[in-house]
Amino acid sequence: MSDFEKLGAFYLGKRVDVASGALLDELVLYDAKDLTTHAFCVGMTGSGKTGLCVSLLEEAAIDGVPAIVIDPKGDLGNLALRFPELRPEDFLPYVDPGEASRKGRTPGEHAEAVSAQWRAGLAEWGQDGERVRRFRDAAEVVLYTPGSQIARPISIMRSLSAPPATLRDDVDAMRERVLGAVSGLLGMLGVEADPVRSREHIFLSNLLDTAWRAGEDVSLADLVRRIQAPPFTRVG
Repeated sequence: MSDFEKLGAFYLGKRVDVASGALLDELVLYDAKDLTTHAFCVGMTGSGKTGLCVSLLEEAAIDGVPAIVIDPKGDLGNLALRFPELRPEDFLPYVDPGEASRKGRTPGEHAEAVSAQWRAGLAEWGQDGERVRRFRDAAEVVLYTPGSQIARPISIMRSLSAPPATLRDDVDAMRERVLGAVSGLLGMLGVEADPVRSREHIFLSNLLDTAWRAGEDVSLADLVRRIQAPPFTRVG
């Protein structure tokens, strides 16, 4: 087992001699206990912030630590691309044909070059395809994409479907589902609403509660119509 394969120790790379820029043999291991609350990564553009955070996520996954990542820039989708064999055909669907053309290569030749580059890069840091396999086997990477049909789409409007009868009969569970759906909807609109005092929150909660108790799903169009013509004359 490699020196960095220690539970709770995240392997971040090797130290660099600041004066010469030479890579040293001293490993940089980060104690996972230091990440039990909050962490902040700051640096200049191009200084390696994204690479550092990706390494932390990979190391956490290998140790069985799950992560929910909000990725507005789309930097982390590549975590789903894990090829233990590092074969050229693994990379081929993802190489840029334009880049291959600029380098005077066919896509297949470019995939071979990328494969060789990855093998050499991993070896430089004391890693190989088997460690990629460990990462792949340790974690399921699921990509959720609000507002897109790529990967696994999600939509706030799906949360406006009527819950099953068993949940509707549970007073506390039903209240929690209604409040959560309305808070999410108002949050998307930029409205910070107190579920107890906000007129908007109380009104929408009653609209959803009335529809759901009747077993009715609510679409966006339905919601607009119900707001314009509520099925009740007073609240409370």
